[in-house]
Amino acid sequence: MAAVKGPRKLSLRTERAQVTRRRILEAARRLFAARGYGATTLEAIASEAQVAVQTVYAVHRSKAGILRALLESVVRQPEADALYDEAIREPAAARKLELFARSIRMRWERGYDVVATLDDAGRTEPRVLKEVERALAVRRTGLERLARSLEGVDHGRAVALLDSMSLPAVYRQLVAVHAWTPDEYEAWLSAALRQQLLEPRG
Repeated sequence: MAAVKGPRKLSLRTERAQVTRRRILEAARRLFAARGYGATTLEAIASEAQVAVQTVYAVHRSKAGILRALLESVVRQPEADALYDEAIREPAAARKLELFARSIRMRWERGYDVVATLDDAGRTEPRVLKEVERALAVRRTGLERLARSLEGVDHGRAVALLDSMSLPAVYRQLVAVHAWTPDEYEAWLSAALRQQLLEPRG
């Protein structure tokens, strides 16, 4: 019996730990969005998550640790990554940009508020700023790779347009402020990129 109960107990303990970690992250995310990063304390996060503040310290160590975990959830999105990879492989330029627009929509739909919090935190916390800079470097590398996969297009201009038009702030402005649906944002981004990059300029 002991051999059977041991793994089960470990599994239940792991599951509870994962649930607690998720509650803390979700609580922090809500508070960061509502109050701002600087004004949100670990005590407030613990209260919102309905856990002891010692638990928050034990799981994430600091607010920066919580934000790092939230950033990881935005950076590592398998479905969005798969769409980007498909866009790179796609030979037809118009379809390539459609897939890219869908990947961006998916990424920001699930994480634009986290990016806004990162920008907020980066103004006061050097450690967070370094994390932001690393994430931006990864993003730029991906955009440059996509631009190079577009044949007959000016590389520098393509990177500039892919970057500026797919910023999370643009998604937030159109969807959160002006009440566009994510579908409308995706359609706009796809059409605008095709127009700017594929249609003759005159």
